[in-house]
Amino acid sequence: MKQWSLFLVFALLGACKSTQSTLDSDFGYGPFAFKNYSGSIVCQAGGAFKPKSVEEIVTAIKYANQNSLNVRVVSLTAPRSYSPVICPKAGGFILDLQNFNQIIEIDKAANTATVGPGILLGDLQAQLHESGFTFPVTPDYNGVSLAGSMATGAHHSSLQIPSDVASWVESIKIVNSKGELVELGKNDLAIGGVHLGLLGAIYQLKIKILPQYKLRYGYIRESDTGLEDKIQDLVGAHDYARVLWFPLQNKYILDYYDKVSTDTPGDSVNNTWTAVPNISWLGDLPVGVLNSSKLAQCGAELARVNTFSGSFDVKNSDKNRPVGFSHQMIGGSCSPGKCSWDNGIKTRTVEVGFSLARVKDWMKDVRQLMAKRKACFPVLGIYMRFSAAATSALSQARGEDTVVFEVHIPQTSNPELEPSSDVYDEMVQLTLGKYDGRPHWAKNSFPYFLGLGSKQYPNFDQFEELRQRLDPDDLFLSPFWQSVRDQDSPSRTPWCGIERTCICKEDGECGMKAKCEAGIFYKDAKICRRAAL
Repeated sequence: MKQWSLFLVFALLGACKSTQSTLDSDFGYGPFAFKNYSGSIVCQAGGAFKPKSVEEIVTAIKYANQNSLNVRVVSLTAPRSYSPVICPKAGGFILDLQNFNQIIEIDKAANTATVGPGILLGDLQAQLHESGFTFPVTPDYNGVSLAGSMATGAHHSSLQIPSDVASWVESIKIVNSKGELVELGKNDLAIGGVHLGLLGAIYQLKIKILPQYKLRYGYIRESDTGLEDKIQDLVGAHDYARVLWFPLQNKYILDYYDKVSTDTPGDSVNNTWTAVPNISWLGDLPVGVLNSSKLAQCGAELARVNTFSGSFDVKNSDKNRPVGFSHQMIGGSCSPGKCSWDNGIKTRTVEVGFSLARVKDWMKDVRQLMAKRKACFPVLGIYMRFSAAATSALSQARGEDTVVFEVHIPQTSNPELEPSSDVYDEMVQLTLGKYDGRPHWAKNSFPYFLGLGSKQYPNFDQFEELRQRLDPDDLFLSPFWQSVRDQDSPSRTPWCGIERTCICKEDGECGMKAKCEAGIFYKDAKICRRAAL
């Protein structure tokens, strides 16, 4: 019945005769399916509202509190996350703060900027650039909002600085569950920087910025013999660096960026997200062919290794060593309708971080796993990124230098067991179980978030205490966090192992021609495995 009360919110609040702004025609009535950008996550919401002022945020939250309506705060109509972190409780309403999308003030003396939560990182960077500044930790894809990327631990890759967005936020101003305006400073953000949207509705952030600089890009492609012994030095030698590891090809690629002065010639631009041709008219055919066998996957992987050279629109600089302003080099974006996922390229992604101090042992384990069950990684290999230690309780890099591995897996419209999916899944379970892995909050299938707690995040309980202090009525409590906190597994369904809504327990959850088996190397894993193709 609570969702029906949303139908009345406009009428009731519109009748109020006060100095507060009232809800207007932006309010969306009635139940609807709230989806992420790719449609892979679908939530059942009871309504949506886009406030235009802090007063309207306060009014909406007070009404929600009075009527026990769950609220999920977002800053994009279709969030870029592809985990259930975006979902409210069934019938809850979406508070969309994308109207709060401007830079409010730049303090050049303090190297800070005050901004709205809904500003896209690409827009933030473009506007900072006009004033001679940059935000140094834009993720690879900068079409995400500032508040959303902070909330979920979005990051770039560097061992010279903490590479997650949350580490660069000085303070935030929120409307809490009582409708009160509260400012959270460094002490609270040391716990709640990666906040998962659970602390309140952020309406303003103060971030650290740096004077603008240029970056020169480069890469090397070499044998992976002994890579685990030198990977930390390879990455640490550059301002930003990543490793694309292809174990079956016995190769790795280190791609990196080094700072150069702003008078260095070059105006190159990262075009990763706009360089993909539109093949959407082919439907699932390209991915179907790619996923038809390991032979097809490995052929694509071999081509990827041998043709990789970065992805830039090179201007006024060496085509092999492009130079450009920092914000245009480390990240890129695309216009709606012209992105890779609009052009027929769809993937699912797993990403897990763990202590950099254990990377040698982890890589040796991955090699042993691959010796028993070969697998190929046709998109970016085993994509390894890095971060100097961060403070946020729920950061992947909390308290220690961290390596994050990611696998991009081409996916058809319907869930399936790709030829190497058993190896991908075993790698994840190995990392979670043996290496106390910390999954990226905006990625991964839901089962990989179960079992998290103080072992992976020493300040896990302190975060929950902060959340309860700011939201004692659980107004912002998401079903996702409630399940993580309470270790509440969702109900199991047939084929849930294929749909990635469970870690299999029996063969029937793996579909036809596949079995639920123990890991071939990490025996504690449970994997849906089909015969080799």
